[in-house]
Amino acid sequence: MTDDRTPSLSSGVDPNTPSIARVYDYFLDGKDNFAADRELAEQVMKVAPNARTTARANRTFLVRATEAVVEAGIRQFVDLGTGVPTSPNVHEVAQRTIPDARVAYVDNDPIVLVHARALLAGIRSDVIAIEADLRDPKNILDHPGLRAHIDLSQPTAFLTVAMLHLLTDEDRPEKLVEAVRDRMAPGSYLILSHLWDDPDGVARAGAEEYAHRKASASVVPRTTEQIQRFFDGFELIQHGLVFLDQWRPTEGMINARADDRFGLCAVGRKL
Repeated sequence: MTDDRTPSLSSGVDPNTPSIARVYDYFLDGKDNFAADRELAEQVMKVAPNARTTARANRTFLVRATEAVVEAGIRQFVDLGTGVPTSPNVHEVAQRTIPDARVAYVDNDPIVLVHARALLAGIRSDVIAIEADLRDPKNILDHPGLRAHIDLSQPTAFLTVAMLHLLTDEDRPEKLVEAVRDRMAPGSYLILSHLWDDPDGVARAGAEEYAHRKASASVVPRTTEQIQRFFDGFELIQHGLVFLDQWRPTEGMINARADDRFGLCAVGRKL
């Protein structure tokens, strides 16, 4: 018997192994998480009390950044490592202004794909969900579904929002970004946020909890300089690489205190 916070089980979903996507869903007050995910999330918040604040700030950055590139004329979006669908999604934000904006969600987490496909089933043909491993960018970029849906010869926004810190240094996340950049048409955008390796080691302490609990992926905070390097070959638009709440904040936003800032973000344009 399940309670109102427990999603139904689907093929390939292990409720006993904490999932990064489901922990993030819990931070956002979602219901698509299991007891193991909630236990890990609560443990993370004991050593990194602002984990939930950071997750929420990250989500609002995604919305503002998507709105910004829509205003710049972007009509196509590829969301890499989309996570469990949380409204507003990329397609919901983009299609407020551009009703026929095309979006491809990419992830390799079974529960993410189950929920994404259920959300889209029988509703939209301009939004698709693709199963692919982010450590194999060529497979993503050459995926028949993506190629049929997204015209990479035209300006496209790629989102790597709270995703690259789930790749270890051995996974070479910079190679994913380089592969995407090299296939981008001029005028395309990279929307990126990343867990910051703060000087007090709070983010590292939280990351150690994910490792200790054997979560579905590692969490790797990185320094400002390391995150900046992901934007090699891009021109950063206003306001550059900043904390999540500092990127084009809207009136009425709840400004995080300085000690709440554990995520960096930026939007880069390929010339």
